[in-house]
Amino acid sequence: MLYALTDALTYNYLLVGALAAYLQEEELDAELLCRYLQSPNPDRYINQDALDLLAGLMGRSVAEGQPAPTWHFIGGQIAKCGIQQHD
Repeated sequence: MLYALTDALTYNYLLVGALAAYLQEEELDAELLCRYLQSPNPDRYINQDALDLLAGLMGRSVAEGQPAPTWHFIGGQIAKCGIQQHD
């Protein structure tokens, strides 16, 4: 059970990072973002995995000839399933 809880915590952290990165891209006021994240440094949540997940969710392509990072692939699959359900 504890292993599953730590997995949930890790995934939650990843989602917060992806959302924070998206809000930064959308130029949300930095002070407001800090308040939402309850942190003076929103970048603490944004790591490469979060950026890869966001890229996949947004349908961004990977550099030609490069394999998709794991979280990019997963984000792409999530987005693809969401689109198929709305068709």
